[in-house]
Amino acid sequence: MASTEPNRKNATRRSRSIPRELLRRGAIHLLPLYYLIRLSDLGREGIDHSGSFRFADHIYRGTPSGRTPIGRWIDRRLLAMPAARAFRRRYQHAQSAVRQALETSQDCSGPVRVLAVPCGIPRDMVELAHTLRRENPALLSRLEYHGVDIDHRALAAASAVTTRHDLPSVQYHLGDALTREGYPDMRFDVVISTGLGEFLSDDELAAFYERVYDVMEPGATFFTSATLRDDRSDALLQMAEIVTAYRTPTQLERILRRVPWRHLDLTCDPSGLQTFATAVR
Repeated sequence: MASTEPNRKNATRRSRSIPRELLRRGAIHLLPLYYLIRLSDLGREGIDHSGSFRFADHIYRGTPSGRTPIGRWIDRRLLAMPAARAFRRRYQHAQSAVRQALETSQDCSGPVRVLAVPCGIPRDMVELAHTLRRENPALLSRLEYHGVDIDHRALAAASAVTTRHDLPSVQYHLGDALTREGYPDMRFDVVISTGLGEFLSDDELAAFYERVYDVMEPGATFFTSATLRDDRSDALLQMAEIVTAYRTPTQLERILRRVPWRHLDLTCDPSGLQTFATAVR
């Protein structure tokens, strides 16, 4: 399992020491900012582990934390940035896509298989489970959730969260989303993928979409997203060496249309910083 870690596409940091790299580049003015950002739990996770699943989960939870009151204040400011708020909305949209699939499934008794790839920590499914347990327990009983991730630590953390919140049917799979062998041998009614495309080239992303298409049932739904550049956020990401592939709605649509979807719909977040795509096989 551990041998797959260096291949994680979101592990973009290259410098052994970012302060040393800032000095080498003559960016001495960024050193105070670097050390202040590290007081924030979000900033420290981003610096130490690039675009890790814990970095994403911290934004999804939206709860400020850090070292000292200053660190918590910085964390609160980072989470309030437009890019972070738009980032958080993408998991809310993913949750809506799963609920819609559950509600519109023609087979009212069989399971609805949902695949998240990579899964990270599935806050969207935990929140959906809480809502359905209160509003429609019968619908919740049909949810069969599968998570694929290349990072065994992400799977362990995800399993702990879904066990604690008592999701009815959950399976995790260690696998590489860019290879066919990385997927469980079954077909799915819903596939969700957010956060991976930002670390892939256009050709890699198109190949990924083809693999997703191959594991979907006819009529199944695929939900994904893309990020647009925000100058302030990107400056912080660049300092932390989180190298992101930004795409406009037009660029995302062009890549998605390399796959023969029956229907494709793209919408933009109110901030314009996230594009949400829903495709039907």
